[in-house]
Amino acid sequence: MISNPLQEIESEKNLIGYLLMRGVAGQEDMGLAPEDFYMETHRRIFGAMVDLIQEGTSLDLVTVTNHMREKHLFKDEMRDLEYLSSLYKDTVPFQTLDYYIRRVKRVSDRRKYVEALTSAIDKVKGEPGENDTVFSLIEQSLMDISKQERSKGLRRVKEDANVLIDYIKTVVANSQNGGGGLSGLKTHFHGLDLATTGLKSHELMILAARPGNGKTTFALNIAANAALKERKTVAIFSLEMSRLELLLKLISADARIDSYALKAGTLTPTQMIQLKDSIGNVTSASLFIDDSGYLTIQEFSARLRQLRTTEDVGLVIVDYLQLMSDPKAAMGGRQQEVSNISRGLKQMAREVGCPVIALSQMNRSIENRSKDQRPQLSDLRESGAIEQDADIVCFIYREEMVKPPEELDPNKKGMAEIIIAKNRAGATGDFPLMFNPKISRFDNVPI
Repeated sequence: MISNPLQEIESEKNLIGYLLMRGVAGQEDMGLAPEDFYMETHRRIFGAMVDLIQEGTSLDLVTVTNHMREKHLFKDEMRDLEYLSSLYKDTVPFQTLDYYIRRVKRVSDRRKYVEALTSAIDKVKGEPGENDTVFSLIEQSLMDISKQERSKGLRRVKEDANVLIDYIKTVVANSQNGGGGLSGLKTHFHGLDLATTGLKSHELMILAARPGNGKTTFALNIAANAALKERKTVAIFSLEMSRLELLLKLISADARIDSYALKAGTLTPTQMIQLKDSIGNVTSASLFIDDSGYLTIQEFSARLRQLRTTEDVGLVIVDYLQLMSDPKAAMGGRQQEVSNISRGLKQMAREVGCPVIALSQMNRSIENRSKDQRPQLSDLRESGAIEQDADIVCFIYREEMVKPPEELDPNKKGMAEIIIAKNRAGATGDFPLMFNPKISRFDNVPI
């Protein structure tokens, strides 16, 4: 007899027989649904068992029979009763309940995968639009199946014991080794690291500022620190600046050389040596840049998933959010489109398992405030969805950009204020940084 890798009838029988004889023994959440069973009769029986478990009723032959009768779950009552009794009497499960759960779930996931692949073939043949969009839809459907079903819904916290212990050990070890108790990616900007304890693998950080305040530079500085100091793979999606412009900013900041002198070619012999060293540093880092300009959220997702097949991505930067598009949501208006883009960025942070920093525009209304022009959450353009999806929202505020020289506090010249307006898992507040736009660099204020 040829076995079918997409079904395990004996495992289904043993699982149901086990439950009829021994119940669930404190393991109410089995991570299975009736549709995970191949046999239609088994689906109906297990559905009745799930109902009884949720009611708090013990499982046995009588309770399952009565429930199926009351809920009209029998198709042919005599035949179904005979089959149910045979499962109780004749099935002898030699393995643990977990063993049968894993076996049933494994083939169930494979059946779903085959269905998704079949659907994918149909999409490839008939779906209109660009390849990136079509492939992204297919990849997403396959990724959804690959996720562990048992991670959904309510789970006993005892399952998290080892995860919590490992987390605490990591934080303590990091602190003892001079890492300051950081549990996420270190940006090397002390105020940001202190407030966030490092950027976490699932977080979406929004970085916003009015034009000319240095948001691209700040994001690139974080990218350089992650790639050069933390040895992480960093992906930069630039929808505004070219690849060459970004690289010039990166090497200018690394070498601390005036970018104008670099572009004008008026470099001293010493600066040429510094620049050569910086080119070596930057180009040897695990940095990936996509400057294709027009980018849909589907293309972004597809390219990031593709990169993840060969690289352990540690940080993603998008410059900037409002230049992305979502053709599938465009008909619903710009606000709905931005909402979908924001949600897509957050989803990719969770899927890829690394922080995503998305730069964002701000409303011009901030310029109409006569007194305090320090940015706030309501100043984000299309702020509702962005604010909701973001785990962290940071603003860059430079007083010298909004005040005339005669009113400016001399201590504020060459300074920037980073305002952490939202921090889902930590503190909000602000901290100062030194900013030198000539060398495309933010620096910590010396203590």
